[in-house]
Amino acid sequence: MRTSVEVVARRGPGGRTVLPVVRAGGQYAVRRTGPGTVHLVATAFGPLGGDDVAIRLVVEEGVRLCVRSVAAAVALPSRGAAQPSVQRIQVTVDGELDLTPEPTVVAAGARHVAELEAELGPGGVLTAAEQVLLGRRGEEPGRWTGTTRVVRADRPLLHTTVDLGPGAPAWLPPVAPRAYASTVRLGDGEPPVATGEDAVRLPLPGGWTATAWGSELHRVTGALAALTAPERETA
Repeated sequence: MRTSVEVVARRGPGGRTVLPVVRAGGQYAVRRTGPGTVHLVATAFGPLGGDDVAIRLVVEEGVRLCVRSVAAAVALPSRGAAQPSVQRIQVTVDGELDLTPEPTVVAAGARHVAELEAELGPGGVLTAAEQVLLGRRGEEPGRWTGTTRVVRADRPLLHTTVDLGPGAPAWLPPVAPRAYASTVRLGDGEPPVATGEDAVRLPLPGGWTATAWGSELHRVTGALAALTAPERETA
């Protein structure tokens, strides 16, 4: 199945946020749930192997847009040839974008590829979060590959790929985390390096990136939150 989503946020009369473009078809619908918030709503189960999702988000100057999802996504294998499901998110940000979906669970036998490409204007602010769990309760893990690329005014700020699960080169039991979480924040200051239990926060030009990994998603997200809490950033 091919899915496409497009949302454009623009500053309207009186400074309110207007959405002149809201399009979705295939696996997702988009619902506006607040003055500057939209939720992605799954209209079909999956993604299944071979599914392709393309999401385009544009946030113009003077606008803040929050993008959420209503439930975790469960990536499942296809019945035929082993094909990955793919989700590509492209964002252009001159205002502020907070992209924080619910977790992705990659079932046994499934392979899911997630890509985020972000182009920031001079004053663009971005928060992008990812949470991944390999395998449902009591089953073997699937495989997840995530790539994040961020550019500001043609200057590369971040380009990283994480590959987890059976078949990934660096995923070698017993060092084989089933849970992973990351946050990229750009548009603030540059905090110093901080570390926690299987977690690290590193500075970027005008921001930071933080990752955490382990066997249980709730512990991983807790470790990440401890590194990225506002009071820690300003300490």
